[in-house]
Amino acid sequence: MKALLFPGQGVQKVGMLNSLFEEVSEVKSIIDEVSKSLDFDLEDLLRNGPEEKINLTEFSQPTILVTSVLLAKYSNKLSNIDITAGLSLGEYSALVYSNCLELSDAVKLVNYRGRLMQEAVPEGTAGMLVVLNMPINDVYKMIDDINESDETINFSTDNADGVSVLAGKNSAIEACKNYISNGEFRRVKTQMVQMSVPSHCYLLDEAQEELAKLLNEVEFKVPSIPVIPNVLAQPTSDVGMIQDSLINQLTKTVRWRETLDYLLKNNLASLIDSGPGKTIINMARKIKDIEKISLEEDQIS
Repeated sequence: MKALLFPGQGVQKVGMLNSLFEEVSEVKSIIDEVSKSLDFDLEDLLRNGPEEKINLTEFSQPTILVTSVLLAKYSNKLSNIDITAGLSLGEYSALVYSNCLELSDAVKLVNYRGRLMQEAVPEGTAGMLVVLNMPINDVYKMIDDINESDETINFSTDNADGVSVLAGKNSAIEACKNYISNGEFRRVKTQMVQMSVPSHCYLLDEAQEELAKLLNEVEFKVPSIPVIPNVLAQPTSDVGMIQDSLINQLTKTVRWRETLDYLLKNNLASLIDSGPGKTIINMARKIKDIEKISLEEDQIS
């Protein structure tokens, strides 16, 4: 099985599409067309930044989506792809690749999604905490214990064995840190995620409701290959399930570890990372005996 996987927010960087701008003449016209559905100059942001702007959720999401999709479109490595998926925001890229969503619709959706997220949580009041080397059962127990107190923390992203991401208000983040420091977790480490908005948590309930309205106005087509939605961790070609999964994704856990487990149990031979950087490959670094390809590093045809 060959799987094409797309990264999520956090991989953005000024100039990440420069190689394609130089090698493929029609990329500029595609960007110009896509920009018609946005209220900012997408090409200028991709080429020139500034970094402070491209790192804001409402701007980083469309830039990552477009870069990831175009890397896949113009790669000479993509033949006989059996299945696709994307981490968080990357799910939209996977849907574009599989012809379930038009690129212009997806760009409009993620820009709106990012704006809703940005507006949902006052800056500096909440965050996301990476918890390293904690067994999954202990992560769930910590979440349950904290949620039985006056705090609320959500399991934002189940990235890989020993790599969990939690999201909530700052006080809940501190409660997690205290829980770990006061417990017998000698190997467990934590670090904050550098994102302007916490994702996949209860703080985005209202944003989810607004996003659902726009999603219901966009045309979804039966994908050309199966897609694995984050909230399902199982492949589907059912348009209704795909649409519902995108709505729920904003507040529910991204089940990425289970997604990779599904692929491995179904004879995964090649894992292809279509995005700036090697985030997807790095998350799968413990997986042996499969081919791992980064499209950003490969020659553009």
